[in-house]
Amino acid sequence: MGDPQVRGDRFGGALAAFEEPAGRSRSFAELVAALNRLNGLEAALATAIARARVPLPEVRQLLRAQTPAQAENAPAFQFMREVFSQVGIPLDLESVGPFALTFAVDASPYARLFAADAPRRTCGFVSEALSRFLGTSVGLPADVDEVACRNEGAPRCRFGVALDPVAASARALDASDWRLFEALSSGVPPSKAAQDLGLGDDERDYRMEVLISHGLVRSDGGLLPNGGALAAAGPVPAEDPREPPWRDVSRLTEAIAFAASAAEALVEVAPRMPARDDAPDAETAALAAECHSFAEFLARASKGRSWE
Repeated sequence: MGDPQVRGDRFGGALAAFEEPAGRSRSFAELVAALNRLNGLEAALATAIARARVPLPEVRQLLRAQTPAQAENAPAFQFMREVFSQVGIPLDLESVGPFALTFAVDASPYARLFAADAPRRTCGFVSEALSRFLGTSVGLPADVDEVACRNEGAPRCRFGVALDPVAASARALDASDWRLFEALSSGVPPSKAAQDLGLGDDERDYRMEVLISHGLVRSDGGLLPNGGALAAAGPVPAEDPREPPWRDVSRLTEAIAFAASAAEALVEVAPRMPARDDAPDAETAALAAECHSFAEFLARASKGRSWE
């Protein structure tokens, strides 16, 4: 997952973590085993994400949550938490907003694997995984950045999520919201639109509050720029009925089992990693940065260097 430069940085970080305190490299076999576990962790999570699709009503419940507690009670987030926990990444939700989320991770094998790279943020893989899950499994394109890291001295790793506002709004509105929004977007005043739709004053006010809070309309019903973009895009296409993925866990059994074994292997390896301030030698770092995949790195490393 992620671009080649990020993957190269991770390979270089793993190499640094596997230097002995006296400067003697661990055996090539041990290095290969550690990097293979890291690659397995990433592949397992990618497989689990690719197999999961969260139905639109469940996405809507998550997006309409007003507090972190409400969002954490949504089945969509509980499923997301389960998938990530199975690969050693325990997620919490610190904050929610119409187009923003903040996730937190107290500890993970991935952060521990790169502890030797401290002090700096090292959990780019988690940012990538969150972005991929939100985009692929939930249908919410998102930019995710690690804003705090345990390896930088923070008490927990934190990840800020900026959702695409038009895509998020399209999934947050229910059928009644859409009918009112479509009337407003055609120029009908709120009171007349509500009357035409048979909405009472309280329901009209509630629906208007939803549309206003998502930055789609003004209080007078006039469209804001995001509202214009959403009106042009239209509602999310209806999907074929499908069972939420958490109702058929067997779909993920194989991927999760593989991911769990990879995470356990990382837990066993990570505590033995000594903290070091220096980076791997220049030749190794340059090679890791050039490689586009784990397989390419191993092939070039084994041919181009001798390992003790």
